[in-house]
Amino acid sequence: MRAIVIHAHGGPEVMRYEDVPTPVPAANEVLVKIHTAGVNHLDLDVRQGVAGYQIPLPHVMGSEGAGEVVAFGREVTAFRAGDRVMPASALSSGSCRHLDCRCQRGLDNLCHNFGRLGLTCWGTFAEYIAVAPHNLVRLPDGLSFETAAAGRTTFSTAWELAINQGGVREGETVVVNGAGGGVGTAAIQVVKRAGARVIATVGSRDKAGRVLALGADAVVNYREDDMAAEIRRLTHGQGADLAIETVGGPVLKATIEAMAPGGRIAIAGAHAGEQVTIDIVKLFRRQIRILTTSSYPKATTATVFGELAKGHLKPVVAAAFPLAEASEAVELLAGRTAVGKILLHG
Repeated sequence: MRAIVIHAHGGPEVMRYEDVPTPVPAANEVLVKIHTAGVNHLDLDVRQGVAGYQIPLPHVMGSEGAGEVVAFGREVTAFRAGDRVMPASALSSGSCRHLDCRCQRGLDNLCHNFGRLGLTCWGTFAEYIAVAPHNLVRLPDGLSFETAAAGRTTFSTAWELAINQGGVREGETVVVNGAGGGVGTAAIQVVKRAGARVIATVGSRDKAGRVLALGADAVVNYREDDMAAEIRRLTHGQGADLAIETVGGPVLKATIEAMAPGGRIAIAGAHAGEQVTIDIVKLFRRQIRILTTSSYPKATTATVFGELAKGHLKPVVAAAFPLAEASEAVELLAGRTAVGKILLHG
């Protein structure tokens, strides 16, 4: 099969489109033909070697991809050829010997034997991938491969932050940081569907109109404006009830200043600065809660797929490339100019 392979860490030049052996599914595995893959910031980290893991090389990147079952091992009974599926990015063992088996509690994203697609194993920047059945999510009828690949990670993350972690309520004011990115564009829709008001923050002027078109009620440019002061002005001095935070660095510090007493900050990224000095006294005196997630359970994805299939949520696609041009796709993501999701077609 053809795949994007890295033999060393570095820039776009290390991503090679070449032939590798097609996986042969083990007795308890399913072979999936990938029709559409999504580009994730994790792919950039893996390519550059900054993901915090020792990755054996050569390696196939890619943590997102939708396709169909083409073969399966003799022990597999839940899937048949032609089933439309998407592998989970957070890989779990399904069951384990721990008394507190998190998978059995629906917390498969916190599995004791946690793995990450495209990081701890070969990923979806390939024509085929072998996956354990319990790490697959079915696509509902009417949900295309493109919509699933564009919406799975972005909307599952946004749903986990806003609904499951942040507990957004109707009538609240929610700040969505990095609103022009994949998770940001998804979070605007999720928050608006919950009946809350959205103040979107962006890092460039050209993104302002686009996020307003998605349903944001107001936009703040965190590079040009006094972000905290502007959010307080837009909330008549009260501050925001909830913030969806995927930027980090000075944006996180400004977000803390912009929160109302009792506010919640749900974090799932820090690409603009991972080391942040925080005044803890301000947090506990104002009773601000910090919530975090780095992944989401398959149940969240199943819920999101249902919403996507019904048209209640619509992913924003910034660009699509053939698999052979994956290096260009990852560079577009690295440039932080794209609004929405970047896809690869096999």
